Amino acid sequence: MSAAARLRYTLVAGVTAVVIGAGFAAVGISKQADAGSTVPSAADQPLPGSSLPEVTDEPLVDLGSPSPSVSVTPSPSPSVSKTASAKPSPSRTSRSARASRTPTAAPTAPRTGDAILDAVLARINEARVEEGLGILTLDANLSKAAALHTQLMIDGCGLEHQCPGESGLGARFTAAGVTWRAAGENIGFGSSGASDAQIIRAANGLTDSMLAEVPPNDGHRKNLLSTTFKRIGLSVVRDGNGRTWMTQDFVN
Repeated sequence: MSAAARLRYTLVAGVTAVVIGAGFAAVGISKQADAGSTVPSAADQPLPGSSLPEVTDEPLVDLGSPSPSVSVTPSPSPSVSKTASAKPSPSRTSRSARASRTPTAAPTAPRTGDAILDAVLARINEARVEEGLGILTLDANLSKAAALHTQLMIDGCGLEHQCPGESGLGARFTAAGVTWRAAGENIGFGSSGASDAQIIRAANGLTDSMLAEVPPNDGHRKNLLSTTFKRIGLSVVRDGNGRTWMTQDFVN
């Protein structure tokens, strides 16, 4: 493949997202805290792609920068998202009118095939073992939270750690039944073919680009090689436009 057809990586500095055509973010927070705060993004910084793996004939990958680790004092009671409290109450109407209303369908979490999950997790754990770290355990509830976020990004939110109307990072994990004291997230997307092998290649290419980061712009790498995180949730989904989106969620 020619040099022009190799992956082009762009790192966008931000608190909660990494942009490469794929993006991801990491945050440290307390159990009851909402990690949905927004941090201004920094200027784009091109990353060399000559030594990075190829994904497709016309690959494009975007990563969002990880958020810095944040310590938060746990609130005495679960926080309530502004989105939930801001919902307008239904106007008064007749019982017949109420009965005819169609309930709003809850977001559906896209499923990632087991073969894809296994391959992506194996690549991450391989990198951790090479650094003398313990492997991450795949958490089903955390993967569900990751999948719901992936779907929101595909549906129009784009590469963001918190989409409009969505709870912050910590609240999302708690709502999915995940117990945690520190949390992080990496997100990204890249073009790929439709086969499992091509999707895996794109996802692992994103992971490898994160692992190739160097200080001080190595937030994604720190998330992947953290000694704090013990569990991971994964979602890898190819949309109708040929882009493979990945969400990596981490907790201790």
